[in-house]
Amino acid sequence: MATVAVTIPTMGATHLVDTLASLPAGLPLYLRDNREDNWGVARSWNWGIRQALADGAEYVLVLNDDIQLQGHDFIDRLVADLQRDNVILVSGRPAHVEPAPPTRRLAMSAFLCDRRLFDEIGEFDEAFWPAYFEDDDMLHRIRVSDHWRTWFDSDAVFHHWVSSTVNQIRSAKRKHRTYFNKNRALFIQKWGYDPTQTNKDS
Repeated sequence: MATVAVTIPTMGATHLVDTLASLPAGLPLYLRDNREDNWGVARSWNWGIRQALADGAEYVLVLNDDIQLQGHDFIDRLVADLQRDNVILVSGRPAHVEPAPPTRRLAMSAFLCDRRLFDEIGEFDEAFWPAYFEDDDMLHRIRVSDHWRTWFDSDAVFHHWVSSTVNQIRSAKRKHRTYFNKNRALFIQKWGYDPTQTNKDS
């Protein structure tokens, strides 16, 4: 049986308990508390994935702190998806999003990877701090690799309380637009296009 670990960065959103309660019992958990020292999304993901792999996990499930897995086979489906030819990153589908073919942009609030992601593509770019566009950056790098691809599993469904951190954490809400614009500009500078004009389903 594959060994799966879970990593979740959190800012203390109230739905974290729902996320934890939806996980199968016994999975190793790497919880990054960003309330005091905010590492941001990319650094938190990098830390959780690296640590889980170093501790012997074959696969790492990376979750937002405001999602709830639905269905007993969610993780098994993603593990099977990651074993498809040349697939290096997979995600489930938020319940509020209509099913779409696996070529669409991933739902990075619940994704699964293994050590190939960092070995072949590299870590998430921590310059995108504290959040926004670190996922677009990784997906772009996978697309231009000329070898690896992603997989969107429309039958691995999860509920997502969208933007709960921004809505619940006052400091995040105040600076949301500033960080979004800063990181969008960084992405455009790095890659020469605006992903908000091409990923309408993100």
